[in-house]
Amino acid sequence: MHDAGGNASAVHATVWGLVQASQTAGLPDRFEQDTFEILKRISRRPIEPKLDSELLADLGFDSLQVLELVGELEDHFKIAVPLNDMTHIRTVAQVVAEVRSLVTAEERPA
Repeated sequence: MHDAGGNASAVHATVWGLVQASQTAGLPDRFEQDTFEILKRISRRPIEPKLDSELLADLGFDSLQVLELVGELEDHFKIAVPLNDMTHIRTVAQVVAEVRSLVTAEERPA
């Protein structure tokens, strides 16, 4: 890359900076995209999940589908979701936040 004066300029970016930029730009990150795809696959009817969609009221999921969702998320993201943590989760945004938190915790060195 060259600046206006013809001098070479370096572009510095970090992965975390790119993730933050995509989140602030309103672009879905991999947790959102993958969760949306899993939700669509598990659903018994065509759905277009959004972050504010409620699993039961908006997407029509029943308790068995929620358990299936947990299993799919665990397999896909290589995490273990404590079922006690799922009792407070109602929306897709809460699912994504929980997955993101668990993946981040798994990636941190012990």
